[in-house]
Amino acid sequence: MTRALALTWQLSEVHGWGLVGVHSALLLVERRHPLLLLDAPALSTLRPENRAKLAPLLDGHRQIAELSTKNQHKPLRLHDCTVLHALSNGFETGPASDRFQGDRNIGVIAFEDTLFDADILARARRYDRLVVHSAYNRDLLLQAGFAQVDCALQGVDPDELPILPPRGLFGDRFVIFSGGKLEFRKGQDLVLAAFRAFHARHPDSVLVTAWHNPWPQFAASIAESPHTPRAAAIDPATGRLRIADWAADHGVPPDAFVDAGFLGRGDIAPILAECHAAVFPNRCEGATNLVAMEAMACGVPVILSNNTGHRDLIRPGNALPLANQRPVSDPAGRRRGWGESSVEEIVEHLERLYADRAAARAMGAQAMDFIRTERSWRAFAESFVAAVA
Repeated sequence: MTRALALTWQLSEVHGWGLVGVHSALLLVERRHPLLLLDAPALSTLRPENRAKLAPLLDGHRQIAELSTKNQHKPLRLHDCTVLHALSNGFETGPASDRFQGDRNIGVIAFEDTLFDADILARARRYDRLVVHSAYNRDLLLQAGFAQVDCALQGVDPDELPILPPRGLFGDRFVIFSGGKLEFRKGQDLVLAAFRAFHARHPDSVLVTAWHNPWPQFAASIAESPHTPRAAAIDPATGRLRIADWAADHGVPPDAFVDAGFLGRGDIAPILAECHAAVFPNRCEGATNLVAMEAMACGVPVILSNNTGHRDLIRPGNALPLANQRPVSDPAGRRRGWGESSVEEIVEHLERLYADRAAARAMGAQAMDFIRTERSWRAFAESFVAAVA
């Protein structure tokens, strides 16, 4: 009898966790492997073809939800079932994990907080196995004494990232892209500092960003940086971050900055088609940075901090790594392996891409081939399912 798999997190196509679930579920459905969704999928966020394939899973979700309600949401044990538990920093669980346990339980996590005190270690040891999304996370767990650890590297879907010709939205300007929700960990302060210096030399440059944070209150962590005068304000009328105003606070001219807002899945490839470079000086990635992989998959030459999960993306000739990595202030032991990139090195790499466009295009082509052949969501799902099933 095939042991069923159950997912404790929501399927969607708007964030990393959701995509992990969607592409794992697609593979399991294709293989006719029993699958149970313990959280209602956000079907409205899925592309029509994926929605059609996964909609039949709703019946099973409704049945288990009704059973949980009858049981007054007390913990239920699912027999002949492996439950995959979505874990956050500190190995904290979500609501579904509090209601459901399998006779086998696997923790799935991408963590940036590296504090492993007694309570955190006890929570982590509840699971029969752990699955992570970077060599960085895997190695930290192995060092902490966990033997049952697998690594499944996340990916992109080539079908939703077509290779498009530029439409000339920015004329003949040198377009630099930066993406990722605004927070100290993502390093947008370093991007602005480097771009300000680069733009002073090259007034034809423009910075295009996708930095909005669905949880804008957490963007306040950026104020920890010495490169920023203040955190981005939240517009009281819209509840969204005032990204353009924050860039202006750093001395970036308004005509050299574009706030692209929240990008839908269909908006990513058209924007990246206009770009000559992408910058990701992230201080830490528990996984491998989906936005950076999308840029690479579209042939954009990328500048990547050579730390944590980014190291799973860097190969000779496919990116410009930021080799100068200083330790990030870590008084509580929560930032082992984090790296502070050099603003000067970012500028040097931008100069290199600006000066030799042919070499930059060759680098982008190499990155595109690497991501599309070795870092697809299909490849992720196959390794992930092999680890948990």
